[in-house]
Amino acid sequence: MNRSCPNCHVIFWKDPGESLGAMYLDYAVATVAFLIGWLILDLTTNLSDPIQIAIVGAIAVAAVLVFYPISRSAWTVLVYISGGIEKPTLRAMRGGKSL
Repeated sequence: MNRSCPNCHVIFWKDPGESLGAMYLDYAVATVAFLIGWLILDLTTNLSDPIQIAIVGAIAVAAVLVFYPISRSAWTVLVYISGGIEKPTLRAMRGGKSL
C-alpha cells in the first residue's frame, strides 16, 4: 500500500493505532475461515481432532496472510468514509518549493 495517494496526496497510516482496525478485520476473516474449515472437515471426514485443528489452524494462518492487504484497504476506506483521513490543503508552489 502506498504511503500517500498519488492523485490527492492524502497520507495513509499517519497515526500508529490506525492499523489496529485492519488487524481486527483480519482476525474476523481468520476466525470465519477457521470455523468454516472445521465445519467442512468435521462433516466430511473422520480425522481425529488434533489433525483437524492442525489443518484448520493452517487455513486460518493462510487466511491472515492472504486477506491482510484486503482488510487493510477496507479499513482505510472505512476510516476515509468516517472522516478520519483529511485531504491535505493545497499550497502554492514557487520554484519547486512549498510556501
